[in-house]
Amino acid sequence: MIDYIGPTKQELKRLFKTEDTRFMIATGIKVSSISFLINMIVYTFLFQVMRLNHAFFKANGFSDIVDESVFYDYLLSEVVDNLTLFFSFHIFLFFVGTYVGWLILRPFKTIGDYCEEVMANPNAIYKLEEYSTYKLLTRFSEFFFEYLRESRKRGQITTNSIPPQYAKIHQPVTDRIFMLHFGLLLVIIAICTSVFIAENTSMIFHNMVELAMKTISHSKVSNRFFSAQTFIIDDAVTLSIILVVAFYIGLGFHLYDKVSGAAFGIFSTMRSFMKGNHFSRVHLVGYAYIRDYTRKLNKYLDFIQNFFDKDKPAS
Repeated sequence: MIDYIGPTKQELKRLFKTEDTRFMIATGIKVSSISFLINMIVYTFLFQVMRLNHAFFKANGFSDIVDESVFYDYLLSEVVDNLTLFFSFHIFLFFVGTYVGWLILRPFKTIGDYCEEVMANPNAIYKLEEYSTYKLLTRFSEFFFEYLRESRKRGQITTNSIPPQYAKIHQPVTDRIFMLHFGLLLVIIAICTSVFIAENTSMIFHNMVELAMKTISHSKVSNRFFSAQTFIIDDAVTLSIILVVAFYIGLGFHLYDKVSGAAFGIFSTMRSFMKGNHFSRVHLVGYAYIRDYTRKLNKYLDFIQNFFDKDKPAS
């Protein structure tokens, strides 16, 4: 028995040069950058509020807190204390995003892997993975591969009738089940991001207010001033949550477009092949991240065409 010792340095270098890996990394960056950007906006807003506070302290002659260097040193210490949590959270989001990218590519990878396997093993079975199923692609590809498998068994490839539900499709379609799966995943990400922003913002703000209230004498003016700020901070957090939801909804449609167009192109090729156009191949422009998988499908279609052409009698 040979022990697995992990990927070599050359394999790791190649891994990050492949288009599908780059797509997964890009998806991870997109997922994490939304939270990162909105957090930066909230931090900038907090900083402006604290500058307003400093002006208030200075105008009211609170000598213990008007020292500008001391005040901003405290602000910086609050940010530094949260840096570990901040970066850990966004690193976590990045890996979640790469997982989302992997789920998007999985239906195409399943097709590519099957095409590679079935050329060596004619009895290989095409297995669907339900969670990442894109109905138009995976359901029709199951029908298509079974059609080719039966054709090889019979030793004859014939024009096949297309099921009615697929015959009239002439553009990418909306797959509600697929969108539900990824919608739920993005909702979870949005909820985690919203909770992080709300808790982190509230913690930093209340720590700063607590310092101020300990340093200055209590008065109706200061109490009213900080109470009004609480409402402002709550509004800022609410607005940031709305932005988080809006951006992740937009990202969801963006990622869906990365699937639907490519899936329709592969589906169209398979349908054309079944109708008798055995020279039909997948040629997608702008979908480099699935190029390796479509090449494997094209090689399999070449294999099928050659398999039957060699048995034709010479004219």
